Amino acid sequence: MSPGEDPDALPPWTFRHGASWLVEGGVVLPVPGFHDEWIRSHQDLVPGCSNVCDVVIRKNWVSVSVFSEGYVELLVPGRRDAESLERCRIFLARAAGAWDHALLMTMDEEGYIRLAPADTADPETFLERVGRGAGFRL
Repeated sequence: MSPGEDPDALPPWTFRHGASWLVEGGVVLPVPGFHDEWIRSHQDLVPGCSNVCDVVIRKNWVSVSVFSEGYVELLVPGRRDAESLERCRIFLARAAGAWDHALLMTMDEEGYIRLAPADTADPETFLERVGRGAGFRL
């Protein structure tokens, strides 16, 4: 089964409170509870994966957590992964009025990149923000 065929899949680019996966084509797979529990119960979609890092790296999916007060966390394979970064940009840009600040974390570097809605307006601005070393170290 592909992610888009999952009966729980939401329409592309759906911005929802809580945890989810943002997969190819903007399909959103909601995660009730914790990502690791979802992974264990969805091995048909993520075979061989046992945790969030496995799914992000092996499947190239984006881990999304939308919290209250306009705060979003996203986890991508790497800062140079153009496809997953563009997926994040579109996701955030389409929901610009629903969030205030986002943290973009990558599997290949320590720390995070802090984003504001204006950073997602166009691909060039977003890539400049993400690619110019604007990370904040933890």
